[in-house]
Amino acid sequence: MNTATRRDRLLNLLHRGATTVPAVAQKLGVSERTAYRDISALREAGHAIDATPGPGGGVRIAPDSRPRAVHFEVNEIIGLTLSVAVLKATPHMPFAKSAEAALDRARRALSSERQRAMNRLQRRVLIGKPASDRTKLSLGPIDDRLLAVFERCFTGGRVLAFDYTDWIGVPTSRRVECIALVLNAPCWYIVAWDLDKDAPRTFRMDRMSAPVCGQVLVATHPLEVVMARACPDAQGAHADWIGTPIG
Repeated sequence: MNTATRRDRLLNLLHRGATTVPAVAQKLGVSERTAYRDISALREAGHAIDATPGPGGGVRIAPDSRPRAVHFEVNEIIGLTLSVAVLKATPHMPFAKSAEAALDRARRALSSERQRAMNRLQRRVLIGKPASDRTKLSLGPIDDRLLAVFERCFTGGRVLAFDYTDWIGVPTSRRVECIALVLNAPCWYIVAWDLDKDAPRTFRMDRMSAPVCGQVLVATHPLEVVMARACPDAQGAHADWIGTPIG
């Protein structure tokens, strides 16, 4: 998160009501020192913010200090889009249409360049049919570390290294290019290009561990080519598994 985005979030937090500097720091994922520095910068920009220094220091913004416009990052829009897609895939989910309308407004707030980047990423996130009962019974927890590492590799074109245990319990170490993310609720899969085997592979996220974000990829494989090789029967038996892109 860059400085401008973080300070926008800080303003929005303060407009929700009085809080404390430790709480602000925790929500923004920064140190208290950085939180105080951001508060000082916002004061210099003309926002009426009162802050009490020291342990547990309180902070609030004057009611008539208006929040600045919210600026979205591409990965934030992707997260919102995926959330709305999951909502829409759930029958009779309240507020799904309202969430979709809010998402449309957020998309329009992006620059043309970021909209193009968002569209490229959305084609790589697919919602398929729900997982089978057999798959659900074998489903385990996803390594908390994996999510942040995967997001960085997926959006930044980096090598993802990890340990993998297949369905019969055989462990291997992998280095891959992340091609697509597929949801067969509640099971998540990564369609990837295995850099050591030079071939497409599909990995279930709950079977992945010890993730590491590697170097930027020198060359990448086109989505259509990898999906065609990973799922050659995409128009038949695999069509429901692959699903459709979220955007």
